[in-house]
Amino acid sequence: MKPLAQQLFARLREAGVDCTFGIPGDFVLPLYAAQSAAGMRTVVCTHEPSVGFAADAYARLKGLGVAMTTFGAGGLNMVNPVAMAYAEHSPVLVISGAPEVGGRHADLRVHHMVKDFDSQRKVFAEVTVATATLDNPGTALTEVDRVLEAVVTQKRPGYIEIPRDMTNVPAAPSTHRPTGHDGEGNPEALAEALREIRALLSQAKHPVLYAGVGVRRNMLMAQAVRLAEAWSLPVVSSVLGKASFPESHPHYVGVFVGKVGSAAAREAIEQADLVLTVGVINSDVNTGFGTFPIPHAKQIIIDERDTLVFHHRYEHVPMTGMVTALAGLGPDAPRPAPAVRKASAAAPAAPVPRADGALTTDGVIAAVREVEQSSYSFLSDIGDAWFVGLELDADVFMAAGYYATMGFAVPGALGAAVAEPARRPFVIVGDGAFQMTGNELATLARLGVDATVLLLNNNNYKMLEVLDQPREYYHLEPWDYVALGQALGAAGERVTTADELRAALARAETAKGPYLIEAMLDPHDDAPIMRQLKQLTAAARAGA
Repeated sequence: MKPLAQQLFARLREAGVDCTFGIPGDFVLPLYAAQSAAGMRTVVCTHEPSVGFAADAYARLKGLGVAMTTFGAGGLNMVNPVAMAYAEHSPVLVISGAPEVGGRHADLRVHHMVKDFDSQRKVFAEVTVATATLDNPGTALTEVDRVLEAVVTQKRPGYIEIPRDMTNVPAAPSTHRPTGHDGEGNPEALAEALREIRALLSQAKHPVLYAGVGVRRNMLMAQAVRLAEAWSLPVVSSVLGKASFPESHPHYVGVFVGKVGSAAAREAIEQADLVLTVGVINSDVNTGFGTFPIPHAKQIIIDERDTLVFHHRYEHVPMTGMVTALAGLGPDAPRPAPAVRKASAAAPAAPVPRADGALTTDGVIAAVREVEQSSYSFLSDIGDAWFVGLELDADVFMAAGYYATMGFAVPGALGAAVAEPARRPFVIVGDGAFQMTGNELATLARLGVDATVLLLNNNNYKMLEVLDQPREYYHLEPWDYVALGQALGAAGERVTTADELRAALARAETAKGPYLIEAMLDPHDDAPIMRQLKQLTAAARAGA
């Protein structure tokens, strides 16, 4: 029998993982040594939240990401990023070291321990689909396979805890049997659902494909394109599903953000007599914060495990099998190409310059849209940075668009760069989010990652001010971000006009290592969607 850790890393390689993210700590040191012996690379970050965000971004592109941490002080630091991965259906596996099994006694308190030896696993049970503590060499590999299957098939995080003295113990072969939740599921239900959906699509005069995050999580981008082309469907994406369908495709309309976003996307949904919804998370964000819910009566909903055709529910029909089968079908007669009115979210056709020539958020959007977007992995943090990102036509786009935590984008660039090194990460981040995890610029520099980091500096937690009103505690003290970036190993510059930004973006495109551009913005200047939200919240307050 081979050592437990050796077999664990072999399974991760089989699942497509070639790198982990983490911070070493005493209880996980033997596992790091085993990983090194197995020839698997690790990226050491500056703080555990960044570990979780980096592993999440890697998972979104590769299908599985791994975060390695120590017990207590390390693992519990990572709960928030793992909660985001759960909420946004990202398959992240957390592997934590733990105190030795042989030294555990009820009356013994061990450093890093919270309440008892099982406290950390119980906490992670709330934000994962499966957990396991590998304290028995006879069942350890069976537990590994059980958790891995749950993570990969359900596209959500899992948690494995390895006591320090179990790392190199010979482990018995796994007895796990796959549950069969992947693939076609129930063939009879699949066939019946396909017949019903095909008939409805054939009858529909104005059908629309509404593509969500599940399309990308299940690696169904090519099938979604075939489906749209076969049935001549215009395509709208959800907020979290942005870039799940190629945005350069002639069928693509835009991101649906209810009444606060793209009028073209909203009109496509509004005028449709049938909406084929694939992998969309039913949330307030995907309806423009409740401004434009899609009527249930005209939706066919293809979800992770089930398909809902109006009031008919087909259970155990996984999305992968359904979309793949549906993409192979088509109408009896060819259909004309859809008439697509393509428009970005809410930006004016040309930004109106300020009289003093100062940079505006509209000017930022116009400048970023001019770069070659197909060569980048775009990562946006929450707030104006996110709303700027929603205006782009990106092939790869990531953001905490539903869970809406801050601090994802800079460490996310690490995961994106490792997962797809051919694409240059392009980070759009606000000053508030950068103050949380911007130290990962140092890691990007250490790894020699060529990345563009566009920092929107308005000295304010603007999103909170829009939702509430101006408050003293929303103000951020100014930092010298360019100097900070240089101290962390990144080149950079500060820009105050649109022309300066365009020139800086051109320099960043060919720079070696991370390049920080600090874009100075008026605290009262808003992205187009932010302006819409401001009007919405002001009207709500006035009517209260």
